[in-house]
Amino acid sequence: MPDLNALIQNSAVQRVLEFIKRYPGLIALFGFCSGVASFIMVDRQARLASWVAVLLLISWLWLMVENSAVEVLAKLLKREIPQPLLRYATQMIHQESLFFVLPFFSITTTWNSGQLAFTGLLAIAGLVSIIDPLYYKWLAPRRWLFLALHTLTLFAAMLTALPIILHLTTAQSYKLALATAMLLSIPSLAM
Repeated sequence: MPDLNALIQNSAVQRVLEFIKRYPGLIALFGFCSGVASFIMVDRQARLASWVAVLLLISWLWLMVENSAVEVLAKLLKREIPQPLLRYATQMIHQESLFFVLPFFSITTTWNSGQLAFTGLLAIAGLVSIIDPLYYKWLAPRRWLFLALHTLTLFAAMLTALPIILHLTTAQSYKLALATAMLLSIPSLAM
């Protein structure tokens, strides 16, 4: 098994980490563009929608077990995983999820109803996820706000992905997404 510190010291990995630190806005831009691109691909090919939705949910499952998995890896390898890398990965999953679901919600929202508030909240969350000073200096230190964003994003992702993957009705998807988001947000409390 390779030494994690040796891997991190690898010049290519080090250059990538330095690049990310120097240009953190590119992570936000990538998350936004990949979310919109995912929507466009899904809009054009229904079969691809299932793959994108499954990948999105797998990334969320990783996010739910990330802290536990990182601790286990750190104990096994006797090395720490770089926190900036984990933070960027979490932020990118939030961005990818929000910008994947926002077009779906904006198309289906009845704008003169209460749905406007929920879609507006998703848009604000998407904006916060791409503005690093808001995300890292205002949101992330406030654990309850970070957990709220985390759970809201997971709920919206599930609400969008479940009908695509399992061909459920909106009512069925809503119940399952709400239960799943609440259940999967519990491990986040240990973050």
